[in-house]
Amino acid sequence: MSLDFRLLGNVEVLRGEQPQPIGPAGPRAILVALLLEAGQPVSLDDLVVRVWGDHAPGSARGMVHSYFTRLRTALAGEHQIVRHGHGYVLDAAPERVDVHRFRHLIFRARRAEAAEEAVGCYDEALELWRGEPFAGLDSPWLREFRTALRAEHEEALLARTDLQLELGRHAQVLPTLTSRAGRHPFDERLAGQLMLALHRTGRQADALRHFQKVKAMLADELGVDPGPALRSVYQAILRDETIVDDPSPRAGAAQHDPGLPPPVPRQLPAPPRAFTGRGRELEALASAPVSVVVGPGGVGKTCLALRWAHDHAGRFPDGQLFVDLRGFAPSGERVAPETAVRAFLSALGVKPAAVPPDLAAMCGLYRSLVADKHLLVVIDNALDADQVIPLLPGNPRCPVVVTSRNRLTTLVTSHHADLLTLDVLDGAAARQLLVARLGPTRTGAEPAAVTRLADACGGLPLALSIVVGRAQEHPEFALTALADELADSGSPLNALEIGTDLSIRAVLRTSLAALAGEPAELFTLLGLVPGPDITLDAAASLAGTTYAATRTALRVLERASLVQQYEPGRFRLHDLVRAYARELAHDSRDNEHQTSALHRLTCFYLHSLVRAVTLADAGRPPITPVPLPPGCTPVPLRDAAEAKRWVNTEAANIAAVRSAAIDREWHRIVWQLTWGSSSLYATQGDAHHAIGVWREGLAAAQILGDRGSECLAERVIAQAFTRTGAHEEAVEHVKLALAIAEELGDVPQRVLCLNAWSEICVRAQRIPEAIELSSGAWELATDLAPAIRAWVGNHLAWALQLEKHHDEALVISEQTLVLADEANMNNIRPAILDTLGTIHLGLGNLDRAVAYLEEALALFGDEMFSIPDTLLTLGAAYRRLGRTDLALKSLRQAVELYHQQHREHDERQARHALDELVREGP
Repeated sequence: MSLDFRLLGNVEVLRGEQPQPIGPAGPRAILVALLLEAGQPVSLDDLVVRVWGDHAPGSARGMVHSYFTRLRTALAGEHQIVRHGHGYVLDAAPERVDVHRFRHLIFRARRAEAAEEAVGCYDEALELWRGEPFAGLDSPWLREFRTALRAEHEEALLARTDLQLELGRHAQVLPTLTSRAGRHPFDERLAGQLMLALHRTGRQADALRHFQKVKAMLADELGVDPGPALRSVYQAILRDETIVDDPSPRAGAAQHDPGLPPPVPRQLPAPPRAFTGRGRELEALASAPVSVVVGPGGVGKTCLALRWAHDHAGRFPDGQLFVDLRGFAPSGERVAPETAVRAFLSALGVKPAAVPPDLAAMCGLYRSLVADKHLLVVIDNALDADQVIPLLPGNPRCPVVVTSRNRLTTLVTSHHADLLTLDVLDGAAARQLLVARLGPTRTGAEPAAVTRLADACGGLPLALSIVVGRAQEHPEFALTALADELADSGSPLNALEIGTDLSIRAVLRTSLAALAGEPAELFTLLGLVPGPDITLDAAASLAGTTYAATRTALRVLERASLVQQYEPGRFRLHDLVRAYARELAHDSRDNEHQTSALHRLTCFYLHSLVRAVTLADAGRPPITPVPLPPGCTPVPLRDAAEAKRWVNTEAANIAAVRSAAIDREWHRIVWQLTWGSSSLYATQGDAHHAIGVWREGLAAAQILGDRGSECLAERVIAQAFTRTGAHEEAVEHVKLALAIAEELGDVPQRVLCLNAWSEICVRAQRIPEAIELSSGAWELATDLAPAIRAWVGNHLAWALQLEKHHDEALVISEQTLVLADEANMNNIRPAILDTLGTIHLGLGNLDRAVAYLEEALALFGDEMFSIPDTLLTLGAAYRRLGRTDLALKSLRQAVELYHQQHREHDERQARHALDELVREGP
């Protein structure tokens, strides 16, 4: 038997009529948060906010998971809480949740053609209410949702009463109306309903006395007179009209001058002059009853809303309402909800004297006036949901488009709005906008300058508009001159500063002014970030705070559209926003605070990288990184696979903090980051980049006077040079490395230097010399760690097989595989398998060769440098086996990878083998 969920009162889960135990307040609140979403995923962070608000304990995320366990037990397998995307979903059908049944029934009632049918739907909906929604549970989010549901409940009561009066059930509704009017003495719509019921049951005097009573209370308590709707009921009763038109304000009686039709508001500002791109966003707006368009200042939210509104104005014969709430006005002169509703009422024809005094009554009148209309409402520049909710018409035939720099999640959760995040224009659309505004003649004469201008503006429409304005000031000037000015201004913000509220700085300043405390401080610190993006872990170390506090601050910044979470847990800033954050960081008076933050961030990457290398490059001699500063927490990497993924994902950020460390002259950190990056550049095959990085690392080691680190740097530089084909330069560096190792008496370094020299000789086609060097290294390594012996043995076996000494090579290679397994060196295993496969190919053991080579390919993973070598050998094995199709595929892949790695000699060798195979034909 399926479970039913009751939220309109105490939270209950029923199997038939039997309640199911669901535990204390915590699990109940989680259950409510999931059920109210009607099958839509809710992120873990949002669940924490909905249960605890902004004061969640540090263990909140763990507590949520424990609540999941309790709820899964209570649901007894009949419903599941499952992970969906980046959130969690409770798979309960909406018809099993009383809140959703209530709303569906209200929707049916409003759509019903017959009054009797509508009353039935209202009755069924109202019977679902058993008391306060989610009684006994409390959080800011739950209180907000509860308030919204109460308003829906009250509107349903009023609407049902209107219909019952229309059906002549005056005596039936009179007791309930009398009771409710006593509880809500200032509700003029309710007062009008009671007066009408009294009049129609023959109690005209009581009806008139009730009007006088309400009038006196309004005057005494609020200093106002009854509104036009209530006065029209009073006048009708005075005239003894036994049938009075619907007294609710929905009919609009007496709201405007008698004898004139109600006005049709046309409040939309002019459409944008030039509008490009945004096809997907325009389509999304067309399908949503309430849309919230969010994005950073200047991204074109208002232009999008107005373009859509003008394109679809014909769908709304009753007009279009527009208000700019000035939520981010520099002076803080935001439009109050009361002012906005009053303006809407005026546009709908309500005389100033007839506007109710309090916001609730205004909203009731506003929604009544538009209840039967097809109207469009555009709400621009909203700061928060509190500004917007009073302006929602409550009529699905009146769609609403809201724009904001904040995400207004309350509208999404409580009012089922669709959230549309607006990003910057792509390059083509940005250039198209410049062409549209400046004309095809001028832009066509300087297409390169147009591209430079679009790129400088980063696709931000406001920046593009400012550039257009600058260009139009001097139509005789070349666009190239303006592009040069943008490039030479030091900061793109300087060239886009026009001294008005439309400047980029002013827009960003007002966005930031709406924030305070940790989010604003974190935004400034983000200006120190040297890399392209930042993770939550890294941001926590940058700020020196907990994950929970950082997550909250990032969420605030994201809602304000100052940062973008473009992937789960990864954040970035638009180029112009980043420039502003960097200005703030640079202008900060607390240089020590800024330096400490950057040092924490750099140490975050360093310690995480050292941990990653330790996991992924087993057997490599470890280093001890600089001490971890307070407030810095590295990533808790668990295994080699996770370590490799992290290093590859964070490559650009690691390189960026290393450059920042060079600028700050943090020489030991520079050296250690270089050490940690060596495996990254080797496996990615980027030897040219590795040379530059290691030269900087070598310089740091020399400043530190660290001869051992100098030796390592010279050796790695030598290996990188030989991989680019510069074998003579490689020999010079490896000789320097060997000399330092001998000076220090460092046997392991001597062995590794000889091995590196042998590698250079192999690539230079000096195989006998390579065998002599590797043999010497193999003999010296007899008593060294298995990890070093495995590296040396594998290279010796490779050199031996090149000289056709296959039997000797096979013995050493098999010994090397045992050494690697003893040392748990999974990172070298694919290289040894590649060597074994090549040896068996030379011995004519083709099936064994293919097996070893295919296993090596499967294990190389992202070690791109080694993969094309193995593919080349595998192609030869497939060819000799007569498997031409697989041979062609392997050789083509090898050619492509050699080309990507700029390995011209190797690419020519692979292409020659491929051409030979193609000439042979099938």
